[in-house]
Amino acid sequence: MLRAALPIAGALAMLALLTGLEVLRPLHRAQPERRGRLLTNFGLGLINLLMVLLLPLGSVAAAEWARGQGFGLLPALGVPAVAAAILTIAARSLLIYGVHRLAHRVPLLWRFHRVHHRDTAVDLSTGFRHHPIEVLYVALAAAALAAGLGLSPAALAGYEIAAAALSLWSHANHRLAEPVDRLLGVLLFTPALHHVHHSAHQPETDSNYGDALTLWDRVFGTYRRLPHASVQRLRFGLGPADDRHAGDLLVQLCDPLIGRKAPQEERPVVTQAE
Repeated sequence: MLRAALPIAGALAMLALLTGLEVLRPLHRAQPERRGRLLTNFGLGLINLLMVLLLPLGSVAAAEWARGQGFGLLPALGVPAVAAAILTIAARSLLIYGVHRLAHRVPLLWRFHRVHHRDTAVDLSTGFRHHPIEVLYVALAAAALAAGLGLSPAALAGYEIAAAALSLWSHANHRLAEPVDRLLGVLLFTPALHHVHHSAHQPETDSNYGDALTLWDRVFGTYRRLPHASVQRLRFGLGPADDRHAGDLLVQLCDPLIGRKAPQEERPVVTQAE
């Protein structure tokens, strides 16, 4: 029972720490609040948690199965353990980068991903704001990659835990000292970096796609850093027509499923940078 309680205790401690950081050192001191926003964000998070717990979606389990069956590219090539661990982290982070970038390009994927970008503020709760269909297809892609390549289960588990924690932190309304931010940003996505991705200005939205590591954004030329003063002036959301429903949980769940074509306002607005 104690072993089962440890992950829950760790998650609660992480949430408490990030909440404290948001209170003590906010990056954005005044963000617009919409009625129902927190209920929608945490409601989506709870639905996704239940789905992941109830369905066999784990990429780590897929990697363990592949290893047990001698299946997958890395075992077939006899890749040593250390190299397999490095390749596992590289492949997993590249997958998320690629799927995320496609979600901004492919209309069907954007239909679900835009739920995440509809949030009119960005903070810890935004990290939970994902449509269940998006969570499902990302999980299936990750499981297929893990089995197909025969990724290292231990390295994959470690990376997924770290990436989940870093993803929550990068959404948090938390300000680092700018020199520290720049130092960490050499490798990791900080809040000041990821908040650029949530900008309503589309050239900024089309950047910083990585979940934890900045590596692939640097490789493919989508890495973008703004001075803290510019980050603090960012406007979030997808436009006035969509902002009205950003805090409605039922709308966020159902709207992508009914095939309604998104109005122009539901794409990040292309404007001149301030």
